[in-house]
Amino acid sequence: MINVLIVDDEYYAVKGLISGVRWDRIGVDEVYEAYHASAAQRILSERNVDIMICDIEMPDESGLELMSWARDNGLNLETIVVTCHSEFAYAQKALQLGGCDYLLKPVIYTDMEEVVRRAILKVEEKRKASLTDERYREYVRLWNRQRPLLIERFWQDLLDRRISASRSSIEASLSAYELPIGPMERVCPILISIESWEKTLNERDEDIMEFALRKAAEEMILSELPGDVIQDHRGNSLVMLYAGERPAEEERVRALCSRFIEACRRYFYCSVSCYVGETVPIAEIWSPYLALLDAEYRNVSRTAEVILCRELRPSAPALPPEAFGCVPEWAEWLERGNAEAVLAGLDAALDRVPPAELTADTLKAFYHALMQCIYYVLYRRGRTASQLAEEGNWPDAAAVAKSLSGFKRWAEEAVRSVVRLPFAPSGTASPVIQKIKTYVLEHLDQELSREELASYVYLNPAYLSRLFRKETGMVLTEYILREKMRRASELLLASDRSISEIAESLGYGNFSYFARLFRKVYGVTPHEYRKSLRKSS
Repeated sequence: MINVLIVDDEYYAVKGLISGVRWDRIGVDEVYEAYHASAAQRILSERNVDIMICDIEMPDESGLELMSWARDNGLNLETIVVTCHSEFAYAQKALQLGGCDYLLKPVIYTDMEEVVRRAILKVEEKRKASLTDERYREYVRLWNRQRPLLIERFWQDLLDRRISASRSSIEASLSAYELPIGPMERVCPILISIESWEKTLNERDEDIMEFALRKAAEEMILSELPGDVIQDHRGNSLVMLYAGERPAEEERVRALCSRFIEACRRYFYCSVSCYVGETVPIAEIWSPYLALLDAEYRNVSRTAEVILCRELRPSAPALPPEAFGCVPEWAEWLERGNAEAVLAGLDAALDRVPPAELTADTLKAFYHALMQCIYYVLYRRGRTASQLAEEGNWPDAAAVAKSLSGFKRWAEEAVRSVVRLPFAPSGTASPVIQKIKTYVLEHLDQELSREELASYVYLNPAYLSRLFRKETGMVLTEYILREKMRRASELLLASDRSISEIAESLGYGNFSYFARLFRKVYGVTPHEYRKSLRKSS
């Protein structure tokens, strides 16, 4: 739609243009008229006008002043100036103010039609350009909205080895995702480990709170340092600090993480630890990433702290420094079923030990390190050590460490036995989860915490929580609540005990709190539940 405004203080000049120009033929839909600048300003403010035909000489306010007003108010008009004067100064001033053409009075109508046609073409070109710009701006908005997800996908692919660790592959991916780091720059990973919640949360609430914690980490840890906060494919929350070409400043990182931990305790009602990994070139990120997971898995004593992974070196038996960083990698390859990679890594670690230090004690340390990987993978596969022992003879560390060749033969047999062992059938919980479930059922009369259950199976609370949720699809605290309420429903139906007695038998001293939890699970109060069931029976 094209709208035109004619502004002229001469009444018959306006009417002559309205009647003499074939507006419909040249593509004009609406023609407005004004006889002085103030009336024109009112129409321009209230209507969508594309082209203004304006006389320069008008009383009170000239056409040039009207054009200046339109420009100052951001009106995107094509203006055709008409005047009785042929002086170039008028035309020059009109063009400076955005006029697109200049006609002398008396106006020949066919000339006006041609001038208006040219103005319409300019209007349509502007509209196309504006539409293109708006689409581009929308794509920019969409890209900026999706960019955090793309960055997260990049890190997930790299940490899961779907992107090659070669410089060219990483460089191409960094360019595609517009990450502000180069392929040879250094990265410091930080694992945010949620150890406990002060409030009972269901699965949805826990997801929301974990999202809130990642946003808080962005605001607090990344307020002074460049980086991104992501969630890996295992459900871990990670801060990736971009350290340039130098290692991250340890004390600064520790201070920011400490502030974040305190904020989580105060505002998010949870206990959090931050595990800080080694600063490495981006192509080498896999090793410190696995070290973070291993550090969290092994830590069962320190809570609500900033923990540097290098502080968690095992003490006894002492694994040689040449081999320490390899252990998480062995576990990862073993879980993937790549026996050759594990054995090649073990051989490489043994080769790096100086011959004078390759003693029986050293081989025992390697034995225990490999067994640690094996037990970890057995948990993940839902199998027990006794099932693995059925595969063959499993000597102790002393027997294995008598010779290097004997150790290597045992290691190959052990690794291939684990790889051959299939995953537990679908729907079968791992031994640690079965043990947790049994413990919960046997202690429904007590107040159970995630920390107590983690201590019972010798696991880090955060690691146990993720393992339980992955295998059962439920948050551990929600599972405990549902089991307690299931027992309560059985007692309400099968016994004549009072509701207060039933609440106390399940560890709830506060009757009102028990009633609220029961209603949360079953949608009715304990009294209503008992009454409705007894009526139906």
